[in-house]
Amino acid sequence: MTRHKILQLQPKYYIRTSDLHEEIVKGLPKDKFEVTSAYFSGKPKHGDMLSVSEHVKYFGLTKKQMRGFRLKAIYSIWKYCRKKAFDSLVVHRFKPFDVMLIANKLLKIPNCISVVHGIGDFDRPFRRWMTNLFFDKRWTIIAVSNSVKEYLLGSCSCLSEEDVKVITNAIDLNYIESRFLTRAEARQELRLADDQIVIGTIGRLVKVKGQSYLIKAFKKITNKYDNARLVIIGGGQLEHSLKEQAVALGIKDQVVFPGEVYNAFRYLKAFDYFVLPSLEEGMPLVIFEAMIAKLPIIATKVGGIPDVLDGYGILIDPTSTNQLETALAQQLSMNKVDISNMCLKAYEYVKNCHSVEKYRAEYREVISREK
Repeated sequence: MTRHKILQLQPKYYIRTSDLHEEIVKGLPKDKFEVTSAYFSGKPKHGDMLSVSEHVKYFGLTKKQMRGFRLKAIYSIWKYCRKKAFDSLVVHRFKPFDVMLIANKLLKIPNCISVVHGIGDFDRPFRRWMTNLFFDKRWTIIAVSNSVKEYLLGSCSCLSEEDVKVITNAIDLNYIESRFLTRAEARQELRLADDQIVIGTIGRLVKVKGQSYLIKAFKKITNKYDNARLVIIGGGQLEHSLKEQAVALGIKDQVVFPGEVYNAFRYLKAFDYFVLPSLEEGMPLVIFEAMIAKLPIIATKVGGIPDVLDGYGILIDPTSTNQLETALAQQLSMNKVDISNMCLKAYEYVKNCHSVEKYRAEYREVISREK
């Protein structure tokens, strides 16, 4: 039997344990599907995770070649796909989508899928113009949340309800749960005392993740709770300035920066409370990970977060330090029974509504269908 040949294309190489593009591959039986994962730039270093795909292609393009009209990328992928004759295509994020919109006018791969992970990809007029110019009925757009779908329909006039399908992000609950460190183990590694009140977050240290607002709100919390600690796990360009902010606010010793940590979700049990102060998001997996850890959660009302957290945590406006401080004070004053009940409901919600098995099946259906 001839197997269905699939190309999954991404802008650059990056794989971590819970990456959902790998879950798409895991949901495609090898007796029926032949999957190639391709990356325009980057390649694994020694010790990095490798794709579970049967074949892998690294194009080795530079940042410069991925800017502007991306002619080198268009030619490279056209040449590669012409030789391989793929039946279906899955692209992640805008640049691979843009490249394949043009290249597929010649290749004519019959079933093309573009996964849009967040809001903002189509803010630029030129991107909307390119999409409206080259989009055709070979394409299906996958939005990771209802809010992302609404954004897409409002941004590109070429898109209709039939063109955009919502497949929400998911998580392998059993895998994540089995790899949590215990509270004692996680606190020992992070050098936190057992009697400290720990508020934590995980994310890249960049402006869009909003950690500066969390530090500012935390400062006010320390006025009442001198044993409170804020743990910010992640690396990025704002690490120095965030540390300087903590120093300027006089809370240097109460804010902990462990840096970039591999599989950071393993440390969630060290936290008493989880906060995601992002200014923009799609459908962040770290929210699911925190729900599986049965942590009370505060997060901003951006992207797909309200679709998931409404009724299972506290939602606040982005950049609102006052709302964040109030939400933290509210959770700190809640009794343990109420917190436990709220966290258990959140855990059951993730288990029932965002299982990785359902996610794999939905992608398998879209990839398999004829257009």
